[in-house]
Amino acid sequence: MNALSEIARVLEEGSPEARAALATDPAAPPEALYYLMTDSVPGIRAAVAANPSGPHQSFATLASDDDQAVRQALATRLATIAPGLPPGQQDRVAQLAWAALARLADDIVEDIRATIADAVKDLPDAPRAMMLALAQDVSLRVAEPVIRLCPLLTEEDLLGLVAAPPVAATLTAIARRPAISETVADALASTGDPATITALLGNQTAAIRESTLDALVVQAAEHTAWQAPLVRRPDLPPRSALALARFVAEELLAPLAERRDFAPDITTRIRSAVAGRLAGTPRPGETAADAAARASVLLRAGVLDEATMVRASRGGEAPFVTAALAGLAAVPQDTVDHAVTTRCQKSLAGLCRRAGLSDAAAESVVALLAPAPPATATLSIAPSLVGDGELQWRIEALARAAAR
Repeated sequence: MNALSEIARVLEEGSPEARAALATDPAAPPEALYYLMTDSVPGIRAAVAANPSGPHQSFATLASDDDQAVRQALATRLATIAPGLPPGQQDRVAQLAWAALARLADDIVEDIRATIADAVKDLPDAPRAMMLALAQDVSLRVAEPVIRLCPLLTEEDLLGLVAAPPVAATLTAIARRPAISETVADALASTGDPATITALLGNQTAAIRESTLDALVVQAAEHTAWQAPLVRRPDLPPRSALALARFVAEELLAPLAERRDFAPDITTRIRSAVAGRLAGTPRPGETAADAAARASVLLRAGVLDEATMVRASRGGEAPFVTAALAGLAAVPQDTVDHAVTTRCQKSLAGLCRRAGLSDAAAESVVALLAPAPPATATLSIAPSLVGDGELQWRIEALARAAAR
């Protein structure tokens, strides 16, 4: 009996196991697979759908199969070939494949629609009607990759989705789409939806008008989630940056002051605002950790200066001064803490010199952190008297002691 006769026998009277083996065989004749696509056993039909040699004439039938597993198997197979498909009007096989993909993109099962959406999300030759349908899907898992990446969606398509989103999360998906236009950004901002606007501000490729940014900056005082993406937004208008410096969370002041894309006068004004907010008196209930954080922000912003150190020392802000001295001297906090604990005036004076403080400023710092005995009228250790070599071994000794 030759091979074709054996195949015919299997098709006519073979067991389900034999038919399944034939259905999974990539070398099986297309005619046999076409015959098996209507087999009474769903698993056999699913095997045909998954077989890379399955004839393209079977696509339509399998895409409409009553069994979910069959349709899922075909969706998975078509997803692998979709990136290489030409436009449907150019090729008969592509036409049948795109038609089946469109049918599966409208399947009642979310997993199947998601499989198709993920496969075609960025394909320029996909049928436009199918892509619009996927973008309008009520499942964000299906719609989101298409909304973000499909090159076929126009500005008008996006505006239509903003005006009538299938689900609320559709708006955030649009807000994350690369390079959306000012018109689309305006429409998203006008929704007033906090999550959408947060996503829009975080999309650094989105084009947002200065007037829109100005309006959002005003609202950011209450919508704190908008502050971080605003501070890091490229092309932030100077007036918006100055406004943000007056109210953003303290941990965002340093990144704002560190920006290098503003004119020098704007940078100076931003840093002045940072200093004005953080270099004053301690906050009510401020902990040592809070004081250290405040000093760190000032240091990063470049406004932790001698005047601030003197004012804080005279105000008795020991935790702040200790952290600030460690930052300015570029030594671990433990090193300064140990010098304070041991009341080592000479080490502290040397650290003040390393921090770039004048003798007068150093006197204020040392007087706070290691005050002289009551009988001593003035401090006897000037920073200039602590040489580089001595300072280095003192720092190393302090570090070793702190480690113990």
